[in-house]
Amino acid sequence: MARPGVLYVQVANAAARLAAEGQNPTIDSIRAALGGTGSKSTIAPLLKRWKSAHPATVIQADLGLPAELVMALKEVYLKVQAQATLQFEQAEQIHQASNAALHEQLQQTVVEQEALLNIQQQQALALVSADTRLQELDETVQRQEIALAGLRSEKLGLEQRLADRVAELASLTQQLQHARVQFEHYQTSVAQQRADERRTAEQCQHRLEYELTELRQRLLAQQTRLGELQAQEQQLSQDNVHLQSSLLTAQEALIQSRSAHAQVVYQLAELNQTHQTLEQRHEHSERRLVEAQTNLAVIERELGLLAQRLTQTETQLTELTTEKQLLLQDNAVLISQLAEFRSKQSSLLSGS
Repeated sequence: MARPGVLYVQVANAAARLAAEGQNPTIDSIRAALGGTGSKSTIAPLLKRWKSAHPATVIQADLGLPAELVMALKEVYLKVQAQATLQFEQAEQIHQASNAALHEQLQQTVVEQEALLNIQQQQALALVSADTRLQELDETVQRQEIALAGLRSEKLGLEQRLADRVAELASLTQQLQHARVQFEHYQTSVAQQRADERRTAEQCQHRLEYELTELRQRLLAQQTRLGELQAQEQQLSQDNVHLQSSLLTAQEALIQSRSAHAQVVYQLAELNQTHQTLEQRHEHSERRLVEAQTNLAVIERELGLLAQRLTQTETQLTELTTEKQLLLQDNAVLISQLAEFRSKQSSLLSGS
């Protein structure tokens, strides 16, 4: 609890007196200046209030330097610190922008890689489907070839049957001619029988010719179907070549995307290294700032010395100016005496 009688005015007056005497106002020195009255818990906030209201006086009392010089040094320090902070923030913004751009590029590369993988999977599925379809067509072609071989065998059999029937017809014709020669006298009696046999033979011949024509048409249809199957086989072969080419292209694109991904990872590592380098530069800048502050203090001392030397130089310059004026006066006197001497010399020469 605060002791009765200790007020802010008393603390402020005591702190001002101590600061005017060049002493740093502290809680103990204020309490001693007040005659040992007041507790430290009471004096401390009042003294803090006075110091916040009189920063220049506090700085002058702490450092023993003029407040203007301290404020000037503080302003220089704040400017240097603000410039270093601005440079660091700019470097940090550039680094963040580069990281964001590389991150976006990495995401885009991942998306493109996934798209290429999907395309590759689709093309692989299409290739498998094409291979399956090609196998089915191969099996269909084999079945058609087997059927065609059967038709050819059947054709050979029909042709053989036709040849047998033709041979049989020729034999019958010969027999008919032989019977005609041998049995001319039976011409009237067997004319009807011969006509019936001729009709039968002609009908058999027409039937065989019709069967042969039908077999030829079926053979032509089978050949047409075989040509279509061969054309489909060629088309499937071309599609297979195209799919294989697309697969190679997709694989090359995948390799390129992996290479780009590795390059992006390498650039990200370089950016991390750059970030570490910037942090090291920031630490170096802080060390340089401390050195600059030290150099500034040295420069301030040198400025004081230079001011003293300037004062001495101005004093010497004043003395030299005075001496110059005296020399000018002496010179004027000498010039007057020289003119008078020349006038006298001229008078003497003219008198002689």
